[in-house]
Amino acid sequence: MYLPDISGERYETPAKRYRRFSSRRLFKGPFWFYARYILLVLWSGVKFLYTRDPQKAVKLQALRVMRIVENQGAHLTFEGLDRYPASEGPYVFACNHMGTLEVNALPGLVASRLPMTFVVKESLIKMPFFGQILKRLNAIPVERKHPGQDLMQVLKVGEKLLSQGISVILFPEGTRQDVFSSARFNSLAVKLAIKADVPVVPVALRTDFWGVGKKVKEFGPLNFDRSVNIQFGHPIKPEGRGRKEHLQVVDFIAGRLTEWGSPVDVAQD
Repeated sequence: MYLPDISGERYETPAKRYRRFSSRRLFKGPFWFYARYILLVLWSGVKFLYTRDPQKAVKLQALRVMRIVENQGAHLTFEGLDRYPASEGPYVFACNHMGTLEVNALPGLVASRLPMTFVVKESLIKMPFFGQILKRLNAIPVERKHPGQDLMQVLKVGEKLLSQGISVILFPEGTRQDVFSSARFNSLAVKLAIKADVPVVPVALRTDFWGVGKKVKEFGPLNFDRSVNIQFGHPIKPEGRGRKEHLQVVDFIAGRLTEWGSPVDVAQD
């Protein structure tokens, strides 16, 4: 069975596969996509109850999600996959947040190389099946009601996990955004990297092929005219209060999104 090969520094949907599925009409569309996705989540949730290697399971889950996304005609491009070697980790990954696709794909890209976890809404921990996955991965829950408490939670638990060699994925924007805003992109990732004395890796994501739903965010429209891009930057070791490094992270993400044609709102000093 075909699964994307993400072992190199770069992955791109093979041309033959893209032509095949981009023009196919049978079993193509939101209904078939979400039917497959729901079955995959249920199956993965059961598997996670028994697996001895949650990190490997995350990688396989991500590869299978990538496969069904490609089956809908999406063109995927992942770059910089060699920029976070396990020998130089752990890391804090600072990412913009567009939609549900990166929540499924990004952890697998990281877990293919080193142990990881990520910060999630506390409500997700309580979800059936998906919540089991997050618990097995020691995901860091935040309520998003009291920013000060969330900050302390991420710094305390994140530092502990990083000291154990587990990298942490963060979405500093907090929630899914169509437009990347530097003003909304907080410095939590850099703060955690400073506290744990580890590098921060900027990650730019264009994942709006899988849109955000109006009633249920996870079930939105599929935008067949949009490619999927994920690019990792080089690790940055913050110094002092980390302001310069935070701006480097923001500039990297804004620059990549601009290249890909996604809207960016960069605040001026």
